[in-house]
Amino acid sequence: MLKIAFTILMFGCALAVGAQTPGPLKLDQGETEVMATIARWADAVRDRDQKALDQLFEDEMIVTAFDGTMRGKQAELDVLKPDANVRTLTVTNEDIRIRRFEKTAIATATTRMEFLISEKPVKTAFRYTAVFVKKENRWQIVALQTTRLPAATVLE
Repeated sequence: MLKIAFTILMFGCALAVGAQTPGPLKLDQGETEVMATIARWADAVRDRDQKALDQLFEDEMIVTAFDGTMRGKQAELDVLKPDANVRTLTVTNEDIRIRRFEKTAIATATTRMEFLISEKPVKTAFRYTAVFVKKENRWQIVALQTTRLPAATVLE
């Protein structure tokens, strides 16, 4: 009897674990739109496309940078202005997770970037949390918080 109870218990645990194993990521339409917005954002950062960034950033956007400083939309645009000494080679987002609540979405991801700064190659990586709102039929970033990842992570 004890052996049967143990077998039933183990089978029940296996079912519970199997139920918790995530399957393929299924995004709803809003999440798919946010994912596309994140891709446009990465391209705009890489290309230092001020017009695209201006459209992606909500006018009252708040950024908390990895060093604890805060800035608004114009200061973020200034950081991303074209610079003769800085060429962004790649901006890659990994491990993107999106939670949507009607016209608001929260996204987290790891971003890896490669630059040439005065012709010297530089790599960096950040984790970020971004808050998006849907206004006038497009998703915009209203808040962004970044955390620089350790150097060992950058090289992965």
